[in-house]
Amino acid sequence: MQAAPSPDRYTTAMAEWREKTAGVARVGMTWGGIGGVIGFVISLLGPLAGLIAAGFVGASCGRRCPRASGEETASGGALAGLLGGLIAAPVFAVGAAAGSVAAARRIGTETIALTLEDVVGTSVSPDEAWRLYLLSLVFAAIVQIALLVTFAATSGALAARKA
Repeated sequence: MQAAPSPDRYTTAMAEWREKTAGVARVGMTWGGIGGVIGFVISLLGPLAGLIAAGFVGASCGRRCPRASGEETASGGALAGLLGGLIAAPVFAVGAAAGSVAAARRIGTETIALTLEDVVGTSVSPDEAWRLYLLSLVFAAIVQIALLVTFAATSGALAARKA
């Protein structure tokens, strides 16, 4: 039988864990805010630009997470990057979607409908075009979140391994 850990060891371990995760959460929130602004501005060019920006924001966030948590192993750095990316991703996705909606409103639903008619070859009403655009934004947001979190975890592992 193994003896139960002493309260002092448990308290110390929990305090260390809280300190590590607090550093990662700060980095994730910081890069979430920065990424939200970057995502909004870049996505004024369209959702594809937001996809590209998601990789850069994820890599920047993930590179800083292992240092904030003090992780030295690649797996610890990947976990720190993953946590930071998960915190930053929703704010980035909302900013990118808002930028894309602002750009679409500036273009107008009639222009979007005409473009879809040219591409698809059938008539598309402005309401249908708007619904398709919003559906594409949901898909783009899912892909952006996946890219940001993947890049954050990968760069977190690489940053910890180099250190």
